[in-house]
Amino acid sequence: MLFDTHLHTKFSADSDMLLKDAALAAQKLNIGLVVTEHLDFDYPGDDIFEFDPIKYMDEYASYRSDRLYLGVEVGMQEHTLEASRRFIEKAPFDQIICSVHLLNGDDLYYKSCYNEDKQTVYLNYLTAMAKLIAQHDFANILGHIDYICRYAPYTPPDITLDEFGDAVDIVWQAVIDKGIVPELNTRRFDNTNNIQPLLKLYERYAALGGKYISLGSDAHKSENVGFKLREAADFAAQFGLKPVYFVNRQMQLCKI
Repeated sequence: MLFDTHLHTKFSADSDMLLKDAALAAQKLNIGLVVTEHLDFDYPGDDIFEFDPIKYMDEYASYRSDRLYLGVEVGMQEHTLEASRRFIEKAPFDQIICSVHLLNGDDLYYKSCYNEDKQTVYLNYLTAMAKLIAQHDFANILGHIDYICRYAPYTPPDITLDEFGDAVDIVWQAVIDKGIVPELNTRRFDNTNNIQPLLKLYERYAALGGKYISLGSDAHKSENVGFKLREAADFAAQFGLKPVYFVNRQMQLCKI
């Protein structure tokens, strides 16, 4: 059974999804879930991307099963590293995704992040990612390497090996050296033009010795749970990458 290892419910500031609705959607698709609520300390703007980990575990305890596990997505910043570490020690999370949502303290969603040329901004992004994932030694998964591509105004927005191969290699080597698994996030699979450039990045990861991958929809609504998950698994199989999820912070192979 495949697991959707990245989704957000009402404990995340940007989602109102109820866990019962996510679980029902997963049941219809015959997939498992790992819930990963947002934790981003010192996030700019009005939204507070923090939650009470004990309340989260208590409220969702009855849903926990061999088809549903409870995790967290930690937004990586150097100055919030120790606060994030203390947070995850408060509750028995099954899985920790660590992601880059900010660059130099600015939200990648906003145009203010993109006042320089693509080469400069993307190199800064990938360099920060490699440094941060090496520091966040509690990570199980590196979230969406292509997150910046969702919002960047450049044409094309993709991270390509021709432009950024050396920086991508540094990220993947940090992942491999730390025993962390990269996520293949299906959020951008809604546009077929995004898929091939993205998959080239994972082909390179496999060429460097990577063996495992997590698959995540990044769903914030129940209708997006499991989005393009099987297609992503088929793509990963082309490169010999095995889909995994985590239970009690231990890697588990998806049985497909």
